[in-house]
Amino acid sequence: MLRLRWVIFWAVTGLLLMVISTALFRERRRVRLLEEKLAAKETALAALSADLGRSRERLEFYRTPEGKARLAREQFNLVLPGERLFRVTVESPDLLPQKAP
Repeated sequence: MLRLRWVIFWAVTGLLLMVISTALFRERRRVRLLEEKLAAKETALAALSADLGRSRERLEFYRTPEGKARLAREQFNLVLPGERLFRVTVESPDLLPQKAP
């Protein structure tokens, strides 16, 4: 017959193994969740870095004389001396005349 001492030993050992394995599984799940969040943040950071790079390039372009001239043309409808400005107006909302069948 088994001694009471061995029964208690194996019961405590089994209990400790269950507690440790449960903690291990929870920590692995937590690490996986944190890795997913980190990947999402890295993706967002990469997108923001690319946007910042494009904004810096535009800023450098608009600091040049060509950039200033383009900005004046696009935003303020200005022209250089000697240039002619043509205005195109649409009389009808139809793009093409309708053909009779």
